[in-house]
Amino acid sequence: MRMGYGKTHAMQYWLENDGGEQLPLQGTCTIGRLAENTLPINDAEVSRRHAIIHAQGDGSYYLVDLGSRNGTMLNGQRMRMPAQLKNNDRIQISTTKLVFRASEPASDENEEAMVTLAAAHQTAKSGMCWLLVADICQFTKMSQTVAQDELAQMVGKWVLACKQTIEQTQGHINKYLGDGFLAYWPMDITAAESIVATINGLRALQKTTPIQFRIVLHYGQVRMDSSLQQGEENLIGPQVNFVFRMEKVCGALNLFCLMSEPSATELQPHFELTSQGAHALGGFTGEHKMFSC
Repeated sequence: MRMGYGKTHAMQYWLENDGGEQLPLQGTCTIGRLAENTLPINDAEVSRRHAIIHAQGDGSYYLVDLGSRNGTMLNGQRMRMPAQLKNNDRIQISTTKLVFRASEPASDENEEAMVTLAAAHQTAKSGMCWLLVADICQFTKMSQTVAQDELAQMVGKWVLACKQTIEQTQGHINKYLGDGFLAYWPMDITAAESIVATINGLRALQKTTPIQFRIVLHYGQVRMDSSLQQGEENLIGPQVNFVFRMEKVCGALNLFCLMSEPSATELQPHFELTSQGAHALGGFTGEHKMFSC
């Protein structure tokens, strides 16, 4: 799993079709046959919810296939997992061909964008936030044993199911990270019951999907900057790195769900918790108690 938390850049992003028409990207773009999609495509070979171009919190964009029947092509190859888009990347959905464009704005536009970003920084807020990282188990082995088209559809369906489960409790996927993702819930106001419902929903999904995955959960102080250009939130602070370090421990322990001590304290009334000992985490001093449910 890859991760990265850089500064938000004053870039301009858009999609361009064969006819030269441009669709500016401002926040996440949904693609599919349904009319309510940001980019509706009236084509029987296109799924109703086919793919999304997800605005990451750090200002980058990821292309995510949602388990579509006929797949999404990126630079001539069917996608197996979410992938970060680069300038001039070619996207094809059925017969619709698009090019992802990214460029620095003109100097006067750049100055205006920097003023906007500075204002966003001043209005950034800090608070307690639920953080969840999900990761597919043994993805490399799966990619060697499962047919590529089948794997692509399996991963896409898993992503869509996780996304729907998280959004049912007002959570949001902040970043796609190849074979996993980072999700969060609104700071300071999210009740423990919402997180309980999410864990139970993901556990139920684990029993019905061929994708085996693990989740880690942390409750900590983060700083949330609004990327006004992208319309997404950027989560900043050591607690974000903390939850990613936990994921490695979860994998080593071969658990479905691993909780940090702060999250376990909040959820103790709702689960029968089992101590998994204290563990050192790279970049953090001391050892940190972990629990499973």
